[in-house]
Amino acid sequence: HGPIIQQPNSQFTMPTIKGTASVTDNHAQLKLLRSTTFPSNFSQKVDFTKIHRGVIQHWIEERITALLGFEDDIVGSTAVHLFLPEAAPSSSEGGEATTAAGGGGEAEVDPRRAQLDLAGFLGEKEAAEFASELWTMMLDAQTAPAGVPRKLVEKKKEEMRRQRELQQQQQQQQQQQR
Repeated sequence: HGPIIQQPNSQFTMPTIKGTASVTDNHAQLKLLRSTTFPSNFSQKVDFTKIHRGVIQHWIEERITALLGFEDDIVGSTAVHLFLPEAAPSSSEGGEATTAAGGGGEAEVDPRRAQLDLAGFLGEKEAAEFASELWTMMLDAQTAPAGVPRKLVEKKKEEMRRQRELQQQQQQQQQQQR
């Protein structure tokens, strides 16, 4: 028996593996864009000059870590760059929303393409959940005071309330022990 020779016309496809490169072939990406169902709010534009970049970036990094089950700076950074357009260096730690493109020009982000690009790292289902949740929060953030999504403000308020209750319980326990 001689060596196995693959016929020139036969298709050989590599298995899709998490962590592999995103869709780079333009034709393949266009095909995926047409065949994938995306949330309806992906048609709405986000004004990145009105969102608090630091808060959103922190949420993206935390959410990616939660989805992967471990911290991965590369995937987190990739997600940030896909969903948050070029901005001035991270001096947005202050408190106000910052201009996205540095010069006030509004950058465009296509959440559909960003979702497809992340699918290679997170998996299709997880990338879809992540993209939908993030886009919904950014749409909310652009109309919220200080550019922070209301969901995150409420979460922080709840954390602070629980922390206060815990401190009060500890003080009561200390007073009872005296």
